[in-house]
Amino acid sequence: MPLGLDMTLLKSMVLAPVLLSMGIASLPLAAISLILRGEPFAVFNKNKLSEANFTLIWRLIGKPSGDDFKFSQQTISQAYGIVLDLGPGTGFTVCHFDRSKTTKIFGIEPNKNFHPALKKAVEEAGLADIYTIIGTGVEDAETLKSFGIEEGSIDSIVACKVLCSVPKPKEMAKQLYKLLVPGGQMLVYEHVKAKGGLSVFIQDLSNIIWPFLMGGCELQRPTEAYLYGAGDWEVKDLKPAEGFNGSEFITFTHGKLVKAKL
Repeated sequence: MPLGLDMTLLKSMVLAPVLLSMGIASLPLAAISLILRGEPFAVFNKNKLSEANFTLIWRLIGKPSGDDFKFSQQTISQAYGIVLDLGPGTGFTVCHFDRSKTTKIFGIEPNKNFHPALKKAVEEAGLADIYTIIGTGVEDAETLKSFGIEEGSIDSIVACKVLCSVPKPKEMAKQLYKLLVPGGQMLVYEHVKAKGGLSVFIQDLSNIIWPFLMGGCELQRPTEAYLYGAGDWEVKDLKPAEGFNGSEFITFTHGKLVKAKL
């Protein structure tokens, strides 16, 4: 077995328990945060506790650094026109938008615990007049329509480490495709299902509890397949992010898709 693969497996075997332990250790703090917010009974609500737990974890480890920062910047800086920013969280990456190319940005962030920090990040990035935060998911078509977001209305969709946690991802991919104008682009930097080896087993095992600890995040989603199958693409350019071979415990796909013109 090549040394590079040995190291990949070793990192996977170490990273999985570290992240899982972090998620479990933060649960009491998440419960306390709900109580302090005046929602003591939310502690017994699986979804609300999961969301609160992920909020704490994301504030600790969500800020991109190193290659993660580079890939986020490469992805987001390509956005132009009317943009759908999926799951911006606390706004760690909004600074990457090129204001000279964007006319309007809609930040789709259903986790309202993130909104105060997201709003601050948007203001610091100088985007307050063109960036609108929407506290719902893409599946809420009626709310999106009230903001003028409907089929054929979006030039660029940005998906950075978010499609792992959306509900009904296959259907979601098709909905996102419909929102794009002909020739519109889907900019992607997502962690996906490992391509093979022991990491697949580690992902499957970890995913028993991972979604609860990480706000619904799924480790083994075939996101590329969902996106490719969403519709007719003129450009299909998704590949493992530089430095990844697809066999890591957390492995990424990176690139863009361009919707076919009429």
